[in-house]
Amino acid sequence: MTGRGRSFGRIADDYDRVRPGYPPDALRSVVGDLVVDVGAGTGKLTALLAASRRRVVAVEPDPTMRTVLAGRVGPGVEVVDGTAEHLPVASGTASAVVYGQSWHWADPQAAAAEARRVLVDDGVLLLLWNIPDVTVDWVQELNRLAGLPVGFPDLTPTELAGFSPGVVERVPWEQTLDASDLVRLFSTFSRVATREPDDRDRVLASIRAALTGCTVVAYPYVCVSVTYRREPRSRRAERRAR
Repeated sequence: MTGRGRSFGRIADDYDRVRPGYPPDALRSVVGDLVVDVGAGTGKLTALLAASRRRVVAVEPDPTMRTVLAGRVGPGVEVVDGTAEHLPVASGTASAVVYGQSWHWADPQAAAAEARRVLVDDGVLLLLWNIPDVTVDWVQELNRLAGLPVGFPDLTPTELAGFSPGVVERVPWEQTLDASDLVRLFSTFSRVATREPDDRDRVLASIRAALTGCTVVAYPYVCVSVTYRREPRSRRAERRAR
């Protein structure tokens, strides 16, 4: 995980307060008894996974984030220190490995190899991102002020060894926030949070000014999911033998 990926611990409380959860429809591919939530943060996704009465292992490298996470979840969740490249999970035991807004911090090939190791045959690797809907003019303008992308990212799935081709789905949804919390949300984005203090304050002031007159905001997202399935071990052996 990169240094920027480890920048969230110092803003863990704000992160927990204003970062969005995930729409349940984005988790339809998650089945089975044991789910590993990698880069679990403060547990936004973990709590949703645990609500389905599955056993969840929440993997988070930042100790401050783990503290907030442990206070959020119940006894059915095991909170552990670890990274995408080194999962503290036994081989062939997980039905799903899930990344909520965290895959881009991982080494994709090493992380895929670890997911392949811990998953059962046909187990699911699910990658999720909440992407602000920049097709909406005012959302695009706020991103511009914050120095964030103003176009929708390329969603072509990367090929991952040992997995079926990724399947992309999109779920539009909205997060309702006070205007002040929307400003706080921008302060948790790594491209804003890691700026020099004066520059960060300038960016947040410009977003605050753009929201003058607003009290409650319905902030639109597209939750993008990419679902991979682990190829059965026997099939991979057959390919190597050819």
